[in-house]
Amino acid sequence: MANDSAEEAMSRMGAEQDAKYSANRQQFEAQSWYEIDQRLTLLLTPLFRMGDDATIELTVVVDGTVIYGSVVSEHAWTQRQNDQIRVGSPAVADALASVESKREEEALEETGAGSLHRQDRYIHFLAPVLLSGGVHVRLPATRVDLRKVAAWSIGRISLD
Repeated sequence: MANDSAEEAMSRMGAEQDAKYSANRQQFEAQSWYEIDQRLTLLLTPLFRMGDDATIELTVVVDGTVIYGSVVSEHAWTQRQNDQIRVGSPAVADALASVESKREEEALEETGAGSLHRQDRYIHFLAPVLLSGGVHVRLPATRVDLRKVAAWSIGRISLD
């Protein structure tokens, strides 16, 4: 009987978490693109559509933290991240690749266009540097929500 009440409590907690997640997701999806700096969007849009070789050096400020580095397409970023994951866990990398492939197929079926034709919500950095409190921290492949960007400039900060 004690197990039943524990299971019921866990079920209730799970349902509450699902409800919170759903509400947060709806709020997230309701935020519109006009909150993103249009000039930044214009700068990045061609990069989102180009091949894996396209890159631009960019510095952004997100929640008071400076991030700078090479920005690439989502596809190039995903490949780099999968390569990083594959080093530690090939099985996880294969599972991610499978899910991503299925997601792209579904997007193609739904919209008649691949993921390259949707408006991107993220800036995809390869090996960026985070500057916080005067400390430079190198990061692996990282992505930043465009709606969180408070300031930006083309180029990198010099480490000198």
